Amino acid sequence: MLYQENQRSRHIANLQLAHEELFRLNDHVETLVRSRQRSAATLSYAASIENYLLNPSRHATAAMNERLRKLRETLAVSAIYVLDETGVTLASSNYYEPLSFIGLSFRSRAYFKQAMLGLPGQEIGNGRVSGRFGAYYSYPIIEDSVVGQAASQFLGALVIKDSFKLPLLGSALNERAALEDNSLSVVNMVGPGGYVVASNRDGWVGKVLAVDSLTGKDNRLCEFEGASYVTVSISLADFPGWHLLRLQPTRHWLVDPFSPLMTRTGILYVLLLCAVTLGMIGLYRRAAVSVRKRELAHKRLRRSHERYRELSCRDALTGLYNRRAYQNDLVREIQRAQRYGQPLSVALLDIDFFKKINDLHGHETGDRVLRQLARLILGTIREADVAYRFGGEEFIVVLPETDVAAAETVIKRLQAALLDTEANADEGIGFPVTFSCGIAAYQQNDTARELFERADALLYAVKANGRNGVRVQDW
Repeated sequence: MLYQENQRSRHIANLQLAHEELFRLNDHVETLVRSRQRSAATLSYAASIENYLLNPSRHATAAMNERLRKLRETLAVSAIYVLDETGVTLASSNYYEPLSFIGLSFRSRAYFKQAMLGLPGQEIGNGRVSGRFGAYYSYPIIEDSVVGQAASQFLGALVIKDSFKLPLLGSALNERAALEDNSLSVVNMVGPGGYVVASNRDGWVGKVLAVDSLTGKDNRLCEFEGASYVTVSISLADFPGWHLLRLQPTRHWLVDPFSPLMTRTGILYVLLLCAVTLGMIGLYRRAAVSVRKRELAHKRLRRSHERYRELSCRDALTGLYNRRAYQNDLVREIQRAQRYGQPLSVALLDIDFFKKINDLHGHETGDRVLRQLARLILGTIREADVAYRFGGEEFIVVLPETDVAAAETVIKRLQAALLDTEANADEGIGFPVTFSCGIAAYQQNDTARELFERADALLYAVKANGRNGVRVQDW
């Protein structure tokens, strides 16, 4: 029963697919015919074929040949040519080729006979010059009659020749690159003599099939070149005697180990299995996305905390660390000096007469002075040293592993840089700036407060002694 159900389902599916492919291809052919007929009708007016046939001079023929050549390239067709009322070619797009159509008579061709009746014509046939099959579309050129004169006169025909290729359809389009065996269906265009002129399979064009036994009835079995096929065919209404023929290779059900799954019960099982699998995949993806979102949120929060912590320890005007950072860092440096017995110096700087600078030159100039001093401090101290803006015009420099003599050298170098009037002028400061400084050294068991108070006392001693100086702790 499983085998019978599988065979019946396969038979129905193949038949439905065959009809879909063939009718879709038939629609493609009909659309192509209508398109080429419209093109021929349009070209007959656009290229002034009627005027040319009324006076086919040598100069007019040369111009028409070149015009047809350009039109052929624009339409991407094989050839475009003009026949007179006897069927002889007067002008052609391949006039420059050794074997052109010019001078040849096509009076016996069906498309010309249809044009002589005043009807657009089409025909599939073998080219007399190229030797290749193609589709021919003709449009009659008729001289318009004038009231009171004779009836309209047939002047000739404009013909478009186009190569005929079948588009790849259905599974052949999707699987052709992956499957090169004989399991795919073969769709052919077959003429009255059984000659294949177009196919979706390489190597089939030019073969001759037994048309009488293949066309006219669906699902007929045939043998061809050692293979067994099931045939489905439809006739082309625009080309009498021509058929679209689909050959589906037959195969035993044992060849396909998964054929039981192609039954209704098997398909239901596969669908259920796929639904469960997709559900598990979806659940896993949602869980993974949720975990990933939490991780990203945690990273963003941590980065935000780090950014805000950094901002809370920086002075907005000078970019130096602020008083809060100084209090934390000095305790850490004192602990390190205690542990390793290394010297530690603290320099407390205060800009001289800063209030007068603000009063005389404005607060914007005072801000430039603070920024200039901050830049000079950063350019003078070592990478291991740290500078802070303690508040207002006061700055602190912590110099680890540095005694007071070396610290004094650094501060005096800073004083000299600040007195450089040219550098100050570049920063918008047109007057000399000085500062007072007290330098204290860490002593055993000192606290951060005691160390700062000694530096502060030394700073005030400099101010009391006239400012613009440096005083170092006296051992």
